[in-house]
Amino acid sequence: MIKPTTSLPLVVTALFLLFACQKKNENLIQYVNPMIGTGQSTSPGGARHNQHSESWSQTTPAVSTPFGMTQWTPQTRDTEYKCVSPYYYGAKEIQGFRGSHWLGGSCTQDYGSFTIMPITGYLRTFANERSSHYSHEGETSTPAYYSCLLQEYLTFVEMTGTARSGFFRFSYLKEEQAHILITPNSDEGQGYIKIDPEKQEIYGYNPVHRIYQGWGQPAGFSGYFVVKFNRPFNDFGCYFQMENLEKQTEISGKTDIGAYASYKTKKNDIILAKVGTSFTSIEAARANLEAEIPHWDFEKTKSETEQIWNKSLSAVQLKGGKPEDYTKFYTALYHSMLFPRTFSDVDGSYPAFDGNKNIQKIEDGHVYYDDFSLWDTHRAQLPLVSLVAPERYEDMMKSLVLKAEQGGWMPIFPMWNSYTSAMIGDHANTALGDAYLKGFDIDIDRAWPYMRKNAFEISEGDDYINGKGRRAMKYYLENGYIPLEDSVKDAFHQNEQTSRTLEYAMTDDILSKVARKYGKTEDAEILAKRGRNYQLVFDNETKSMRGRHLDGTWSSNYNPTARASYLTEGTPMHHLWFVPQDIPGLFELIGDKNEVRSRLDELFDTGEYWHANEPCHHIPYLYNYLGDPVETQRKVKHILETEYTPYDGGIPGNDDSGQTSAWYVCSAIGFYPVATGNGEYQLSSPIFSEVTLHLNPDYYPGKKFSIKADGANATNTFNRVELNGKEIRFVLNHEDLKKGGKLEFSNTEKPSNQ
Repeated sequence: MIKPTTSLPLVVTALFLLFACQKKNENLIQYVNPMIGTGQSTSPGGARHNQHSESWSQTTPAVSTPFGMTQWTPQTRDTEYKCVSPYYYGAKEIQGFRGSHWLGGSCTQDYGSFTIMPITGYLRTFANERSSHYSHEGETSTPAYYSCLLQEYLTFVEMTGTARSGFFRFSYLKEEQAHILITPNSDEGQGYIKIDPEKQEIYGYNPVHRIYQGWGQPAGFSGYFVVKFNRPFNDFGCYFQMENLEKQTEISGKTDIGAYASYKTKKNDIILAKVGTSFTSIEAARANLEAEIPHWDFEKTKSETEQIWNKSLSAVQLKGGKPEDYTKFYTALYHSMLFPRTFSDVDGSYPAFDGNKNIQKIEDGHVYYDDFSLWDTHRAQLPLVSLVAPERYEDMMKSLVLKAEQGGWMPIFPMWNSYTSAMIGDHANTALGDAYLKGFDIDIDRAWPYMRKNAFEISEGDDYINGKGRRAMKYYLENGYIPLEDSVKDAFHQNEQTSRTLEYAMTDDILSKVARKYGKTEDAEILAKRGRNYQLVFDNETKSMRGRHLDGTWSSNYNPTARASYLTEGTPMHHLWFVPQDIPGLFELIGDKNEVRSRLDELFDTGEYWHANEPCHHIPYLYNYLGDPVETQRKVKHILETEYTPYDGGIPGNDDSGQTSAWYVCSAIGFYPVATGNGEYQLSSPIFSEVTLHLNPDYYPGKKFSIKADGANATNTFNRVELNGKEIRFVLNHEDLKKGGKLEFSNTEKPSNQ
């Protein structure tokens, strides 16, 4: 396992890496460093372009199983405010250990969380007062286990977890009066907590509130928790701010409340605590705990969670490469396998979508998922999940259909089990369309009416205000683009009219393929035409995507390297290239091949390329479309080497639910899904001599797909690629990947080393 510090001893680590994952069942978890991304980004590109929270990767050292309901993390910040992660690497003190629903790598907010903190001596309740110093040298972090010594209390804390439950082991190094505090983290002062001394339990809930649409309104459910202890309390009570309510068993409806269990500990005493969580009820949290951790064997749970992670990570097997590349790769794969979040209980129960307070139940064993950061993850993270965890991916797609059925519209960016218009686009349709076109089990008869509704109908009134339907559709349907006159006020990201036009056009192109496969010919023709709407916001004079007025005139405040209000998180130089559905058509608008090459080169040569944000992620692969795959490889490998490191600042910017990490995984393997929905992966080349994808045969009949490149490393490039012995262009079809086989990179002449 890795003990992360800013000076990771790679020489020692290399001893473990010499065998380089020779067999599928090896202990891959040892290469994961969850501290990567918990500090401020050291990205050279980010230093130029990142603003405010964009400078932070916003990940946590999360302990859970893949796509788990609740993640267990040390806490250095005690709020659930937007854009505040529970843990930052640079903090000197730990305030507790949180059962968290933070969307890793994001700028959203935690919700329904609670915090456990063991202290000794007198009772201290406020987070800043009870906090303790700790050292990174004494901190151990893996996906299945976290531990540290709380120096003020001489208490060694260990935690592990399952999909819905956590397990804590508190070891006391001296005789002392000990208290274990449980705090529902309700910023609104609406938490509830109760003590049952006879059952040795403390349980409660933290109500969830919406942001973006319906900001501050109840989301219709809570984060419920049940904490069980392995020994009777010597004392107990509740607290309200600094007031000790000794022997009181229940408190609610106030800020800064909690409960505690007290023990008179001896030197080397150990206290165990198990925690169940749920989004449906306290009883369900208790049932989840009993199902997942029915015993008091901490090491058993830790070992089982390690096995789950090793099996999940073994979907990709590596040979060759540098020692630090293994750390970066498997950490990125770990980050790519944390979201969306399991939302249903072990019995299939989950809170109905859109805050209607009913409890639904899935009877066929599927899992209901939520927290889809779709503007980000439709690009690479979800396509990657479709390869490494296809059974989960299929359930995720089915969850989107359930949300549409329960809320009346296909969601745009479903978070905290609610509609939001947090980001632009219509990417539930993007993701669902991609899944259907790839042959996943999508009930298109149920899904299509809602997919079509988003694309053809105008949301109005309360539906629109509450985040249902595409933003600014009236103008898009009438004009083919969204003019500057529409400020898109009922959205968190207002304006951004040109970016919205580009993203609707991309999704409409995908929907046209879905409609054609489904037999809806008329819809397919309309949507295919809309897929070319990007042409309506292309300004031929400046050769850029530009804001446009209703009368057809262009915005006057044009600066190719400055952020513009009509674009989403980027500049005209970035957004020029966002036409993944029709790259050849875009190139024709720009000019001849030399002009396109010049514009692409300019983006990189001037330092304007911004890898820390998603609109740029596909751009390095566009050299393939110019017939220059070697240049794609040069650009991709430079980014892999310079924008990612094996340290706390090692992700270029917000990881955004694993999207930035997924870019690393895909690119290090040697391919990337530039255009969602077209069934292709653009090739670069791997940084490892051999990559083997172990594929689920229920979805991929070929079972295994290997990628080989003799002499592959962080700089070598290749000018020839063969699929099963036959030379192909630098493009891999998904259907060929499904069949299994071997992709081999080579050079017809001398290697093109840089």
